[in-house]
Amino acid sequence: MKSLSEYRKEFPVTGKYLYLDHAGIAPVSQRVVDAVRRYLDQAAGGGAFHYPEWSQQVNCVRKSAARLINAQDDEVAFIRSTSHGLSLVAEGLDWKPGDHIIVYEKEFPSNLFPWMHLKRKGVDVHFLPSREGRILFEDLVRTVDSRTRLLSVSTVQFTNGFRIDLDRIGRFCRQKGILLCVDAIQSLGVVPMDVKAYPVDFLSADAHKWLMGPEGIGIFYCRKELAETLRPPLTGWKSVRKEMAFEAPVFELKNDALRFEEGSLNIMGVVGLGAAIELLREVGIERIEQQVLDLGDKIIREADERGMSVLTPRDRKERGGNVTVAGEFDPLVVREGLRREGIMVNSRAGGIRISPHFYNASEDIGRCFRAMDVLLAR
Repeated sequence: MKSLSEYRKEFPVTGKYLYLDHAGIAPVSQRVVDAVRRYLDQAAGGGAFHYPEWSQQVNCVRKSAARLINAQDDEVAFIRSTSHGLSLVAEGLDWKPGDHIIVYEKEFPSNLFPWMHLKRKGVDVHFLPSREGRILFEDLVRTVDSRTRLLSVSTVQFTNGFRIDLDRIGRFCRQKGILLCVDAIQSLGVVPMDVKAYPVDFLSADAHKWLMGPEGIGIFYCRKELAETLRPPLTGWKSVRKEMAFEAPVFELKNDALRFEEGSLNIMGVVGLGAAIELLREVGIERIEQQVLDLGDKIIREADERGMSVLTPRDRKERGGNVTVAGEFDPLVVREGLRREGIMVNSRAGGIRISPHFYNASEDIGRCFRAMDVLLAR
């Protein structure tokens, strides 16, 4: 088994920058570059002569993505973005006036606006309050009533890295007959996901964060038993069972998640995503999780030594990959100062959000804080 330090050389970004913003837009590995380049070379040199091979690649990536979340192949569709996947659920369910949806008040807009847009159909959105950056299970229990149809929640919050107890919430929702929709973009690739065990009804995640794939491609999971109840808001030639019957078209929708792939796929993005997933699966998601949590512990220790506030839960069970620290400084000024030094972090929740991945090392965290010391001493 390769050491984590050996994988560092697979990321060209490490030759020039210290990258600690995987919760934002992550750099891709050389494997992703090579996969996309190979596709482009084939597209340039042979075009549709390679289409059978590309179709096979799509099938392989779908299988790999399904394994990543413990789903069946036909429960996974390729999408453009997390927003796209969440909107498939929002616009696909048969809502009735007075239906309730529950979301966390501090969610990223991708997991707010698709639900708020349903106000035009008479659907009410109820917001779970933020309790020092956390979602409390007790608040969920109090918010649920007989009209609650769906809960949509991020596995990990983008501002401070709070990680929800998806197992407990999933079991509660299934017991109450409430659909559970998960925004997994801040966890997929660093936190193990099992859509059957938790259980989850819908999941959406783009590739460009912890999966370290290209932007503009992601995966959407729809539990098989629900696929035919979710009407695709977009339809096209690939939505139907006989998708190749161009001259004798029959509008009969597929009965699985592939009904949500309405037209020609972003094959270039799919092959890039496939290379990214295979790298993560080679390393091992559990191994990745432990490394990232260890680096999070290091961030917390460095912040404590400087008297900074830690806005992220300290308990590893309540934490994803991003840790936010704050102090007597302007986070935007510090962020820009670090970027001038070649260190990529971000500013969220009034602090500095630091989000390392598995190929980062403890020394990277120390270097980041030493650079902050120099900036704050000026």
